[in-house]
This record gives sequence, structure tokens and C-alpha cells, in this order.
Amino acid sequence: MNSTKSKRISIKLRTLLRYTYVSYVKKTTDISVIRGLVPRVRPPAWLTNQYYYREIERVLRDKFDAKIETRRQLRYVVLHKTR
Repeated sequence: MNSTKSKRISIKLRTLLRYTYVSYVKKTTDISVIRGLVPRVRPPAWLTNQYYYREIERVLRDKFDAKIETRRQLRYVVLHKTR
């Protein structure tokens, strides 16, 4: 977050889940590798249901002070840069 130029970052909740799953499975934090593997690696169905998404939203709100927005019927996670 500190290396970004913008004051806020927004990402689709679904994309965030897929990125974190690929990062966990392949044991990497290199964003270019993760972005390349996302189309090839699918998270299991038990991770991609609405109950799990709601739990992720709750944890993001509590731990990272994230805001959850709905845009064009998709859920976005908005993280604000702190000083």
C-alpha cells in the first residue's frame, strides 16, 4: 500500500480471493507470477460461495478497515492509504 501513488485501491472481491488462493497454493508473492497463474488455477467451490465471501468481507472490515462497495452488481473492496 505504501508504494502506491493513489490514496485508495479498489479490487473486486472475487479477484482478491482468486489472487490470494493462487498466492497460497503456489507459495509466491510476486504479483506478475500470480496474475499469470490466475486463469489456470481455480479455487475450490467451497471457497467461492456467498457465505465465504461474506465472511471475507467481515474480516477485511475488521482487520484492514476496508469498505465494501457494490458497483454494477459486483462487490469491490476499497482500501484507503493511511499515513
